[in-house]
Amino acid sequence: MRVLVANTPLMYRETLALAIQRARLNFEVLIANPGKLDGQVKNLAPHALVRDDDGVQTESPDGVVCWVGIIIENHLNARISVNGKISEIHDVSLEEFIAALDETETLISANAGEDYPPSEETKRFP
Repeated sequence: MRVLVANTPLMYRETLALAIQRARLNFEVLIANPGKLDGQVKNLAPHALVRDDDGVQTESPDGVVCWVGIIIENHLNARISVNGKISEIHDVSLEEFIAALDETETLISANAGEDYPPSEETKRFP
């Protein structure tokens, strides 16, 4: 499964990508600049997308089964959408986040979607 991490700030993006990669060695985890997100989503065709949450957007880009909107306030909160079902989680844990990615992987495996090669301009983890 391909996961594109494009939230801010950069250190959070890199740390989250590394945590995902360590938790799920079989996932392809990529990071991208949030300012170039539209082009990256088209080029990389991620199954899951992590981005900043604007509190408004609820639709997934084409091909994205799961999106996670990160909200940094007094705690780290998130809106998580898997296959169109949106959950809001206050003080989200890594375990809850990984569970959503696992659910996404299960959906993808059941539907056996196409695989797209990643872009060269995107940083890879590990």
